[in-house]
Amino acid sequence: MINNIKPFYVYEENNSLFIKNINEKIDKISNNVISYCANFDDNNFIHICTIDTKGKLIHFMYKDGKVRRRSLCKVCNNTNNLKNMRLFIIQNILNVFLVEESPIKDNYYRISHYNFSPSNYHLHKYHINNIVKNGECIYRLNIDNMSNMILTYNSIVNNNRSDINTKTLIFNYSNKKWVSTHNLFRSSKTFYDFKSASTIKDDIFEYCYSINYKN
Repeated sequence: MINNIKPFYVYEENNSLFIKNINEKIDKISNNVISYCANFDDNNFIHICTIDTKGKLIHFMYKDGKVRRRSLCKVCNNTNNLKNMRLFIIQNILNVFLVEESPIKDNYYRISHYNFSPSNYHLHKYHINNIVKNGECIYRLNIDNMSNMILTYNSIVNNNRSDINTKTLIFNYSNKKWVSTHNLFRSSKTFYDFKSASTIKDDIFEYCYSINYKN
C-alpha cells in the first residue's frame, strides 16, 4: 500500500516527462507532453496519464524502471484550451478528469471523464458542458464509502448568467454511469453524511482552478 512506496516524483521539462526515484535515477517517460497526471494503484504500480501535442490521451504504467505505454484516444483538438488533468484510481480502475475552457464562451468550461482498466483498456467517456466557476473552483470531487465518486459543479440555467444551478452527480461503478442524486435510493441524510465522514484528503480528491493548472 501507500506506506510501501519508495519516494519518487514525476516532472516535465521542455515538453518531456521524467520520473525520478529515491536513488536519484531519472527515467525519461515520454516526449511531446502538454499535460500530465500520476497516481498509484493498490499494487504500488505507478500510473501516469499524459496529453501529447496532438491532443491524445496516453497511459503509462511504471514499475521497477520499466514502462508500458498505451495510446487511448484523442481528447481535444486545441491543447491551448486544456486547463488541467487529474488521475484518481479506485479499485484499480483509472479515472482521468480533464478541464477545458470553452473556445467561444468566456469562463465556460467542460469536464471530461475517462474511465478504464489497464488490464483491458475498455474506455468509457463522459462529457459535462457549460460549467462555470464557483469562486475559484470549477468542480469538487469526493468519494463515498461505497467507492462511488461524487462530482459537484455549477452550471448555467438557460444561458442566463444570473441563474446558476449547483448540480451533484454520482458515478456508480456497477453500471459505469453518472446519475443525479435525485435518482438514488438513499436518503438525503445518508448522502450528506459522507462529506463529513470521508477519509479522502482534500488535496487529492478536490480540484480547484487556482491549484496546479497549466496555461
